Amino acid sequence: MSFSKFRTKEHQLKFSKEQSRIWIDHSPACTKIVDLDFNLQFMSYSGVEALAIDDITKYYGRPYPLEFYPQSFREEMIKSLKKAVDTGDIIVYEGSMVDVNGNELWFHSTISPVCEEGDSIDYLMVVSIETTKQNIARQELEQLNDELEDKIKRRTIELEKTNKLLFHQSQTDFLTNLPNRLFFDRRIAENISTAKRNNDSLSLLMIDIDYFKKCNDKYGHLAGDFVLQKIAETIKNSLRRETDFVARFGGEEFIILLPNTNTISSLVIAEKVRTNIESLVIQYDKSNMTINLTASIGVASLKGNELNRSDLVKQVDTALYMAKNTGRNNCQIFNTKENLS
Repeated sequence: MSFSKFRTKEHQLKFSKEQSRIWIDHSPACTKIVDLDFNLQFMSYSGVEALAIDDITKYYGRPYPLEFYPQSFREEMIKSLKKAVDTGDIIVYEGSMVDVNGNELWFHSTISPVCEEGDSIDYLMVVSIETTKQNIARQELEQLNDELEDKIKRRTIELEKTNKLLFHQSQTDFLTNLPNRLFFDRRIAENISTAKRNNDSLSLLMIDIDYFKKCNDKYGHLAGDFVLQKIAETIKNSLRRETDFVARFGGEEFIILLPNTNTISSLVIAEKVRTNIESLVIQYDKSNMTINLTASIGVASLKGNELNRSDLVKQVDTALYMAKNTGRNNCQIFNTKENLS
């Protein structure tokens, strides 16, 4: 039926309103008409169905939002309704409500002031689209994201711990728990760079446990490992400065870096280490077996621009050889003249 077949404009308008009412009532959107005192005048079928209301007419003329809605939703909706009346603007609001059975529902609502004639607002039309499923999906997604973030965080912490452990293991001697030779190589390079920059001395002590092979042969390798652990602990405790550095060089050899330390001061420290090892009485096993050992120590020192790793290690190795060849259980300083003779 076209508008040209209507006899009057009034008939056209009546037909238009009836058609609009039918469309609204069968629309999937929940449409409500609220008067300026915020009383409900109409609710479309989709809203009645969503809220599980048996008879919507008993709510007509009563304040909107209806009393069974959550207090927080009612407060925010009333604010939005007042804002629409005060400003004449279309207001958008989304919130959760409950049906008559207490089930939570989510709606996205558009509040539109309606003027039938002239500029004054006659009533408010609230069009709501249910977004319960979308909000549940969003909440589930947020929960999954939170769980994933937590999992990633825990995995990251575990990975960091593992990396730190691997880094520590890569630089640590597994038996004595001292830094290993790889760590020593990096530390001596750093110390040489600093000593050259400051024109300081850098000293090196090379320690060899005397007749350690005999200890292994007599008491066994397990006892030998225990002895190395105790000696490593003794050497470490003999050093007082945080900058002093001891590492296991290999086998029964240990090496000490002494930054900003000249030859004489290094010899004093070497003697302290030697006497502490000599005084060490190692109790092994339940048989009260005691093991006593001594150590030979070489001392070498270079300063400023003359410093380089190769010469310093060669010199301390030569000094250690001298200590072993002069009866062991003593400390020897590298001496160029003696080395050349």
